[in-house]
Amino acid sequence: MGQRNEILTYFRSNIFEAKSAYNAWKMIFGSRADGIVSKEMADKYVKIQKYHPSFFGIAERSFLISWIILVLHSFDRHDCSYSLKKVDSDLFDEFLSDQSNQNVIKQLKTLRDKLFAHRDTDAKLDDIKIPSMIDVDDFFRRLEDFYNKLCKIKEDSTTLFRNTEDIKHDIENLFMNLERGENVRLKEIDIEWVWEKNSNKASDKI
Repeated sequence: MGQRNEILTYFRSNIFEAKSAYNAWKMIFGSRADGIVSKEMADKYVKIQKYHPSFFGIAERSFLISWIILVLHSFDRHDCSYSLKKVDSDLFDEFLSDQSNQNVIKQLKTLRDKLFAHRDTDAKLDDIKIPSMIDVDDFFRRLEDFYNKLCKIKEDSTTLFRNTEDIKHDIENLFMNLERGENVRLKEIDIEWVWEKNSNKASDKI
């Protein structure tokens, strides 16, 4: 009973961290797609991310690796690892029997094993796909329901993971602040070179 509680406590944090990292990755990656936001907004997000391309490039990849590796902890079958199977193997098998869950987990394991845990020499990048955001959103909802089902049975509690959405607003504010800062920087350059250092300004002529 004690280990089950430890496992449930661990996965409360694990799912929170995984979904937070997923939302962060989704904000950076998805904001550039005009199929998700308007073309006007997509162009703005692309422009903002180009202000600091090295940062956004590594941040996007780091968030992607993080949420994939973390979420797969739930389905680890090694005897020495925490896994939701150790809480209730019947419910675990029931969750995995869902074809949609199987498809997402299989795709994520392929990404982890062939690209992130190491790089397979035979890995064909064009054949390795990230599941769609719609599929991953649905998967996280099912995973949360599954986790809460386990908690309700084992310790009569439930967890809401809504605060994993907070990071999207933090990144949105980061985008807006970068845009504000860039506009101020360009305005300062304009004042310095078009005005302050201009030999034709009024104070030099009058």
